[in-house]
Amino acid sequence: MVPVKFEYWQSEEDGQWYFHLIAPNGGVIVHSGAYMTEDECLEGIEEVRRYARLAIVTQPDVDNIKNINLEP
Repeated sequence: MVPVKFEYWQSEEDGQWYFHLIAPNGGVIVHSGAYMTEDECLEGIEEVRRYARLAIVTQPDVDNIKNINLEP
């Protein structure tokens, strides 16, 4: 079985850095936002590694979700 892994890269389109957290089956678990530098991207990976173990699972307030305008 392939382990869970992080993949990171610099986009050819916008020059920014991104990462994925990849599941053993190859599916993307997490896709990051954009980072300006490689070092910032690597720090983002470290933050996910550090804080995910401490995270609690919650659901957002349904009333707040209804008030979010998702239209562009």
